[in-house]
Amino acid sequence: MAEIRVIERPEPGTSVTSLYCFPHAGGAAGEYARWASHTTGLRLVAVQPPGRAHNLGQPALTSMSELVSEIVAQVRFTPPFALFGHSLGALVAFEVARALQPQPLRLFVSSCPAPPLKGPAEPLHLLDDAELHAEIERRWGPLPAATSADQELLAAALACYRADLQVLETYEYLPGPRLSSPLTALVGADEPNGPAWVEGWREHTDGAFESHARPGGHFHTRQDLDGLGRLLSDTVRSDLIRAERAMAR
Repeated sequence: MAEIRVIERPEPGTSVTSLYCFPHAGGAAGEYARWASHTTGLRLVAVQPPGRAHNLGQPALTSMSELVSEIVAQVRFTPPFALFGHSLGALVAFEVARALQPQPLRLFVSSCPAPPLKGPAEPLHLLDDAELHAEIERRWGPLPAATSADQELLAAALACYRADLQVLETYEYLPGPRLSSPLTALVGADEPNGPAWVEGWREHTDGAFESHARPGGHFHTRQDLDGLGRLLSDTVRSDLIRAERAMAR
């Protein structure tokens, strides 16, 4: 069984609500663990699939159904909780939310078109390593210099990207009941397709829907972490208060 790892910040018991975070293609949990100082009152639970960072020795998963099944089977989702995903991670968080009972207090999706997705004209995961490396850097910026300079690290990074892109490019949305959870769609203000991506998510929830355009492009999540942290913390805190009032009636 592929191991799904989690990184928790701060330790369990020191926060009231948990925010489970799912990485972008090629990403790892460490990026979210660094958010802890910006998300007052939230316990950050960064979910890390195999094939990267501490799980580098394991083969990465290559299908959405298998990835979601392993996450649901291995990760303990302790209520009350919310979910956050960026790019590919947004689709993973969405499918995890659909699979869970109870559903999360809120689902945050960031910089990702809403399903169903149009299949790519030329799937990136079928490119050879040199072509894939060039396309990754053309679309999303250069890999860290240390990674590009070390052939072993570069090969591992490209294998992780390739697997994640296969998850994305072979993903098939299966229509079903809409989420009852409120949904917030985030996008970088400089993303050309951002407005269309945001609006498409409205159709996937019967709960409240919000959207926010944040400074920056596709990786707006790496800018203004204080502002992002306040948005996440304040939104989840309000959701928790509403849920507690509803239970008290």
